[in-house]
Amino acid sequence: MFQVTDAQRQKEKAIVGFIGPSGSGKTAGALLVAYGMMREAYPNASDEEIWSKIGVVDTEHRRAKLYANLQFDEIRIGSFKHIDFTPPYTTERYQMAVEAIKNAGAEVVVIDSLSHNWQGEGGIVETHGSMSGNSFQNWGKLAPETTKLIKTLTQNDVHILATLRTKTEYVVEADNNGKMAPRKVGTKPVQKDELEYEFMLNFTISIDHMAETSKDNTRMFEGSSIKLNPEVGRKLYQWLELGIDVKAEEETERIGLITHIKTLIEDNEEAAQMIEEFQIKANKKLDQWNVKLANAAIDRLNGVLGGDQVEK
Repeated sequence: MFQVTDAQRQKEKAIVGFIGPSGSGKTAGALLVAYGMMREAYPNASDEEIWSKIGVVDTEHRRAKLYANLQFDEIRIGSFKHIDFTPPYTTERYQMAVEAIKNAGAEVVVIDSLSHNWQGEGGIVETHGSMSGNSFQNWGKLAPETTKLIKTLTQNDVHILATLRTKTEYVVEADNNGKMAPRKVGTKPVQKDELEYEFMLNFTISIDHMAETSKDNTRMFEGSSIKLNPEVGRKLYQWLELGIDVKAEEETERIGLITHIKTLIEDNEEAAQMIEEFQIKANKKLDQWNVKLANAAIDRLNGVLGGDQVEK
């Protein structure tokens, strides 16, 4: 009845949640992560080809289209595949939309947003309200809808990046000038409570566009506050498709760079002084530097020592 096997890492498809209040940057973050994933998958492809592999199922009145051709740092969002998903927001129609955009060539599907399936026209809450009889028993009758939605997320053989709205509330707190002012915050995702546990990775995004993880099976992003960008997608793709322990590889690279810096400054007072200034500005000792900071320091050392000496 049961087969026992030795556990091994296999290729996985992403199921990632982007959770936050309106204006937090869920859609843009998901698009940039999707771009990073496909750029890692197809390093020699043109940007036009990369964006053609990304699809958006848009329940937000076609607002996802507003991001096309916008510039985010060094990335310009291109022409991605798009479905204008109008009501009713039934589980069956979500499945049909994902299948349609997958069949059109999308390898990463952004569902923007999954909240309409719960609290939208034709969604589960509205369906429950229209049912006669015992309210509690009616919720039980609708339980299969969530099961079908989970299958949509997990059994379509595409990467799924889904945004979820949060219920918006306001807190009053002191601003930088000491004056009391309201600030918008998000609370619980607008979906069935258990659904977010089905995701392998959940980014909770604040109104200032910084993301933290409320769940992270990859263990690559936990404990940090980051701005979502293609690098997140690149790391995620490596972990999912290639089985690479990205965190371990980065630590090996970090230690190698720091060791190289120590060698460079050992007999050079000017270089040593420069690294000392770097430590003061970063408020971190050399041994605590991350890869980005170490590479920046090596670029500066290049001007002092010359490229031939600095290169590893």
